[in-house]
Amino acid sequence: MRNNLEVYRARLTVLGPVFVGSGTEFSKKEYLFLNNRRTVGIMDMQKLYCLVEKKGLQNRFEDFMLRPGRRENLGEWLMENRIEVQEAKGCMKYVLDSGDTSIQRGTPVQIMECIKDPYGFPYIPGSSIKGMLRTILLCGRILQHPEQFREEKTALTRAVQNRPYKVSRTRFLHQEKNRIEGKGFYRLERNEKRREDAVNDELSGMIISDSEPLGLEALVLCQKIERGVDGTEKSLNLLRECVRPGTQINFTITIEKDICSVRREEIVQAIERFNEVYYNCYLSMFSGTDRPKSGQVYLGGGTGFVSKTFIYPLLGKQEGVNTVVNIFKATAVPETHKHFRDIRLGVSPHILKCTYYQGRSMQMGCSRLEFL
Repeated sequence: MRNNLEVYRARLTVLGPVFVGSGTEFSKKEYLFLNNRRTVGIMDMQKLYCLVEKKGLQNRFEDFMLRPGRRENLGEWLMENRIEVQEAKGCMKYVLDSGDTSIQRGTPVQIMECIKDPYGFPYIPGSSIKGMLRTILLCGRILQHPEQFREEKTALTRAVQNRPYKVSRTRFLHQEKNRIEGKGFYRLERNEKRREDAVNDELSGMIISDSEPLGLEALVLCQKIERGVDGTEKSLNLLRECVRPGTQINFTITIEKDICSVRREEIVQAIERFNEVYYNCYLSMFSGTDRPKSGQVYLGGGTGFVSKTFIYPLLGKQEGVNTVVNIFKATAVPETHKHFRDIRLGVSPHILKCTYYQGRSMQMGCSRLEFL
């Protein structure tokens, strides 16, 4: 059995903050700005409740937490009820560097939590890494053998042209997506009657471990920034717990050779093919962006539509722009996003997802993959 396995040790070096969310958001009632807003303390709400109960303030605290109309944040409530910040510090789970965030005082801010293990340490799930590699490998196979995907390309284009009026993103093009993935990966013969059955997916033989756990010092809060093609930026009142640039994320890739044909060389080549299209069809349209370097990948949340789809590798730039615009129309993306401008601008979507770290603008999720 051991001879049937090929195991690669791999590493992601974070170049731009990486966010993989837990699904939890901290409201303004669950954190405190500290040190003149240079750091943020995330509260342990059970400990905080014990503190306010000890002071006989539980009714006021419950009213603060449960009444939607209450506008003050936790810091204001503590001050109003004469609880010193120093006391509240004993109720914090951890304190994070607030990085380059620029939130105006009095502005409500939500903080999105990153995923953590049962011991409270951040890590990157193997499923997130595999999802990223799955997209890259599929795009690599489309670009290497475009003639094999001609029928699927035609079917997708036709479905978009005959798009229904306002459908959900999960339902729209679901069948066409499955056909393309089927052509790319469904090579096993476990179910010969239904070729599109997931049991035929050869990537079932590619197992990616969760990363080694990271320390809390690897985290930094990063603000969501949207950059337009002309370089103008819009800051949103949303902060994410991100793995900070410079952090190394170690994991393993195990290949069952009699199930999965993917090898290290294909992953490396697919990354380069994907990056070439990503730059030529999308990234190059934004002022001040550089061509991706060797081994560069885009991992996690906030990396944007293009890095997670095969539209541009399958259709090319011009047809890809038209198709993405029509996908946004079909899935009822609000008119306020102004995707009707994308065809004139020559890029869709026309926003690049960024953040700031140590004074530098960076793309979310940008990392370098290397095999050890």
